[in-house]
Amino acid sequence: MDNKTLDKYIFKLSWLSLIPHILAIALFVGMFTTPIKILRILTTKIIIEPNMVYGEKGILRKDIQNSPMKHIQSVRVDRSFFGRIFGYGDVTITTAGAGYIYKGIGSPEKLRNIINSYMQATS
Repeated sequence: MDNKTLDKYIFKLSWLSLIPHILAIALFVGMFTTPIKILRILTTKIIIEPNMVYGEKGILRKDIQNSPMKHIQSVRVDRSFFGRIFGYGDVTITTAGAGYIYKGIGSPEKLRNIINSYMQATS
């Protein structure tokens, strides 16, 4: 044998090989969650009039809110990172009797500002 040095090479699996599996799981889960989200988008609405706020959500179990502007105590907006980027957020309308949460509402600050201006006008 020659006096050559033998180099040793070790190869392992890459963590990046998990990416297709993670994407497959996301697609599989998305097949179930996306239609539910689409139904929520199609069935949730808030209507604001100068003296009243009407809210409605749900298909099988309808949740309906009808609140006179004078009974609304506060309007809260919560926005996630993606909500700030894409312009949506969760709106909580608190009345003397209850609080109503509407998730994923477009332009939530505009909604809050409109309700607040009507609240000031009625007080």
